[in-house]
Amino acid sequence: MSDSFSMRMSSDDGLAPPAEIFAAKPDRKGPKTVAVLLVLGSIIVLFIGYGYWELSSVDDLVEEDIMVIIEAPNNQGANITVEEYQEFHDIAIENGAYHWIGFSLLLGGGFSLIGGIVLFNMNPLGSKLAGGGALISLFGGIRGIFLTKEAASESIPYLVQNYELMAYLCGTCMFLCGALAALPLLNAGARAALYPKVTLTLEEE
Repeated sequence: MSDSFSMRMSSDDGLAPPAEIFAAKPDRKGPKTVAVLLVLGSIIVLFIGYGYWELSSVDDLVEEDIMVIIEAPNNQGANITVEEYQEFHDIAIENGAYHWIGFSLLLGGGFSLIGGIVLFNMNPLGSKLAGGGALISLFGGIRGIFLTKEAASESIPYLVQNYELMAYLCGTCMFLCGALAALPLLNAGARAALYPKVTLTLEEE
């Protein structure tokens, strides 16, 4: 074969380019941004979880509070009475719906909060903690919502579809939170910052 058809340049010495040329550039800003979002999101989850946990210990709701809650569905023709909503509330307490939602959101939100703080300090363990918190909130929250749906089916069938939609919304939100927590472990630049390579330089005497 003639030299004109050779794929090798005359100046090529046969050595491959150094791997550092193709290595991802460490990105510290990305993980820190994710960490801030995780902390803010976990605070919201903790507030919601605390609200449900407090609700589980309230036997008799205040009539004025019930009127505020049922105002919107009644404006759409639901005709929910105060007694019906109190019955729904009693069933939700008995079957543990409020406990499931409150405890899982408090526990999952706590893990996510700690994970966000740890990740902000560029520790990859933070992503794993936050991801675990999202899973806890996902499964526990959906379990609680379906128990709430069962309570609605026994007392206020009009609310059943609302809680079905709420379950889908909760699942979507928690899935996105879990994906956000995993992002620093999947992104090449973020991984390079979270797992810095240590190189040793030996000086000749």
